Amino acid sequence: MNQPVISIEEMITYIHGKCIANGYKLSHEAIKVILDYEEEFLDSKGLIDIEEDDIY
Repeated sequence: MNQPVISIEEMITYIHGKCIANGYKLSHEAIKVILDYEEEFLDSKGLIDIEEDDIY
């Protein structure tokens, strides 16, 4: 079964919009850094496998 593909830019834009709507002022760059740290953390716990590809 194919895994769904999620664009990191789409996710950042979504999170940014939710932050603004709730009164938080985070830049796209700050959100990207947080998501990178989250990915590293989950990988360090063995919860995900990071696959680098041409999409990201």
